[in-house]
Amino acid sequence: MLNPATLIFMGFVLGWNWTALRSVVGVVLVFGIAYLGNRFVRPDDVPSEAHQKLAALDAADDSGVSVSIRWLKALWQLCIGVIPEFVVLVLLLGAARAWLFPPLNPAVGNSIWLLPVVAFVGTLFVIPTAGEIPIVQTLMSYGMGAGPAGALLSTLPAISLPSLMMVSRHFPRRVLIFVAGSVCILGVLAGLAAAAFGF
Repeated sequence: MLNPATLIFMGFVLGWNWTALRSVVGVVLVFGIAYLGNRFVRPDDVPSEAHQKLAALDAADDSGVSVSIRWLKALWQLCIGVIPEFVVLVLLLGAARAWLFPPLNPAVGNSIWLLPVVAFVGTLFVIPTAGEIPIVQTLMSYGMGAGPAGALLSTLPAISLPSLMMVSRHFPRRVLIFVAGSVCILGVLAGLAAAAFGF
């Protein structure tokens, strides 16, 4: 959300007003929502699996194994657990995109009813860094208004369904719901602000 290179790129491509809006939403998410989400975590929320792994690490005698070998082993275990899950979720979301994104034309391009839909869909999808900029630019050329554009610029880079699924074993469900819901609500508010200020 606050990647300086992305914000500068956005300023040159979409305009500095979009960069200012994204920066405000990013500060609220990074410093406000993240802080509040952390308050939802209690000490007993740490999964027993994490306690077992820590105990196993303490018990293991890795004094003869180099740090790079231990790091590679940990990376391999992470990859075999996360990459297949990530690929399946991205493929499913890609297959569902035709039903999740409503058809756009100038008549519905800035409709209020479209904001929550676009904010919710933007919260689900995974994109590469700064990928939201060409996506929004293209959709605006097809008739999407400033409101939905503001919602997408605020929700697409923040979180995604694959990222939520990957951390779901390590964070309490209430924290993930709070963060996802907050991103979606901030997306709607950003869309309303973009529409109100005539972006």
